[in-house]
Amino acid sequence: MTTLLTVVLFGIYAGALLSIGSVGFSMQFGITNVLNLAYGAVLTAGMFSDYWIGGGSSSVWLAIVLGAVGGAVISLILGRGIVASYVKRGTTLFGMAMVTIALGLVMQFGLQAIQGPADYSYAVSHTTVVHIGSVAMSTLQLIVIGCAVVLMLAIHALLRYTTLGLAMRSTAADASLARACGVPTTRIRNVAWIISGALCGISGALLGLSTGSFNSTTGGGFFITLVAAAIIGGVGKPYGAMLGALIVGIASEAAAALIDPSYKDIVAWVILILVLLLRPQGIFAEFASERELVA
Repeated sequence: MTTLLTVVLFGIYAGALLSIGSVGFSMQFGITNVLNLAYGAVLTAGMFSDYWIGGGSSSVWLAIVLGAVGGAVISLILGRGIVASYVKRGTTLFGMAMVTIALGLVMQFGLQAIQGPADYSYAVSHTTVVHIGSVAMSTLQLIVIGCAVVLMLAIHALLRYTTLGLAMRSTAADASLARACGVPTTRIRNVAWIISGALCGISGALLGLSTGSFNSTTGGGFFITLVAAAIIGGVGKPYGAMLGALIVGIASEAAAALIDPSYKDIVAWVILILVLLLRPQGIFAEFASERELVA
């Protein structure tokens, strides 16, 4: 019983940390139709934004604010200042993926040139423990779960119950038709880049606090698992990303508890391979098929 509770609680924590970033990634692609593979570098930049401005403080709330602002600004610069020019030239989906990979590498090695290859750590670690039954969790882990729940509910409310959300959904469904109906699709795409970047920055800042130390490549490694969660749910579907993150989180913790901790990072890829073999469109299939991500 203790093992089951441990797997569930820590799986939810891992899924919560993943979901913040994966929802931002899927949401941005769904609205802009740009597969942003520089997302991992933006995630790392969110960590450094918090570290540089916050001075290495371990304040969770300060990290959330600084990570969100840093990620949003960098994402908007990438989307509006660089990516938009390639989109106007009619660059294909695959071509845009190559562009964003290049941008991600420039950002990653730029950060490494500025900060060096050394690891950076926060001044104070979170050691307060809360017991849930027989399982001990840190207050930081509980805050991450709570933050993810609040953000997911906020995204749901935004998409379903606001005029901006309606404009986002119409742009994602058919940008040309939405533009003909008076929707300012360019502005909507800019907002999508901002929201996506903010979620990415928050995810990065919380990841940095959770691991305690990080470097210029940390975001890239986490991005791989994040993309796996997004693909499992169906790229471009925020709700699918939420579900995919939860599946990956619980499955990873189950493998760590029941088999060996070294299998934890492999599980996401095993699930991803199975999904690609059995249902390549992901759990929420329609959007991926429409965007020709799968055959």
